[in-house]
Amino acid sequence: MYFEWPVLYTTEFHSHLFSSNVFFLCAPFSIVSECSMMHSTKTTMLKTEIQYAHPCYFNYGKTGPAGPLVPASLVEHGQVTNKIPPLPFSTLKHNARGECFNLRAQKKIEIFSLGTYQGRNKHRDSTNGCTVISPLVAVNHLVSEGAGISDIKIEEVIDEIAPSILSRVRNKLGLSGHALIIPSDVHDYLVDEKILKQEMFVGVCGGNVLDSTHVGEFLNLLESGEDSQSNAGSEEKKDMTKKVAAALFFHEHVVSILKVVLADGTMWYDLVDSMPTITTASNGQEKRSATRTRCKNRQSLESLLYWYACEKFSPADSKYIDANEWDDNMCDFDPRVFQGFVWKE
Repeated sequence: MYFEWPVLYTTEFHSHLFSSNVFFLCAPFSIVSECSMMHSTKTTMLKTEIQYAHPCYFNYGKTGPAGPLVPASLVEHGQVTNKIPPLPFSTLKHNARGECFNLRAQKKIEIFSLGTYQGRNKHRDSTNGCTVISPLVAVNHLVSEGAGISDIKIEEVIDEIAPSILSRVRNKLGLSGHALIIPSDVHDYLVDEKILKQEMFVGVCGGNVLDSTHVGEFLNLLESGEDSQSNAGSEEKKDMTKKVAAALFFHEHVVSILKVVLADGTMWYDLVDSMPTITTASNGQEKRSATRTRCKNRQSLESLLYWYACEKFSPADSKYIDANEWDDNMCDFDPRVFQGFVWKE
């Protein structure tokens, strides 16, 4: 599904906090627009530098009175540094695929099919409803009993709960049919209707989905359930046992990521995608279903997100990535841009 990325508007809150690489916006969710962090992100691409070496410098067969011949440019301007060319995107995608398959073989990543998907129920249609489904799955996870939301409840959200809210939001905005909705409009509605509560909001961050630093800051929010920037200097011990959930906006689609805390304190992470995935049953028949992908640790989740992103990129996106480094000023047009909103119980 498609939605536009509106510009940031903050009318009442001005507590913008930055790290060296990633932007955090700690204003309440209802006034946050989808591409806010991109206009202020201070991103530093991780680059490995190598020492410049002119061919004649190491040609010891042509030494002068003072030793090896040194290019004049080095004498005049000092040592020069060059960047190692980045790996082609095709190589990155191949490596990510292999890593995820290895993690699946080790049962550190497991994929489960759900009994429905968005748009399946034509009488209560949830087509193009990921902007509603994802936050609803998140909030139902937070208020659920035990470790987290059940598969049955996720299916209820997709088939029964989301369609009526989708209809009301579209009517309020003057939209019809399967019209696409800007996520901020949905979340404003959910807050106004007391479905999402402001006090549950943790923070928002984003940037380049292929940059481990940017994604790492998002995972920090998800793991701890706290904005480390806003709580800097606080000696209060973090309660890691709380359920945490996020809505991840990437490449014109929204998925839910749920932190599940087991009785022994072990943390799992579930990525719930309401879009249908086609699988083949043992009898050879194809089945379409939403999926719940379980990651047994944070590293597995990070690998899954990288592979998930690689799978979403089109050939045109791949060419853009190979030709362009990440640029904050071009984020509106960069296919790598993501944003994650996080809540906790």
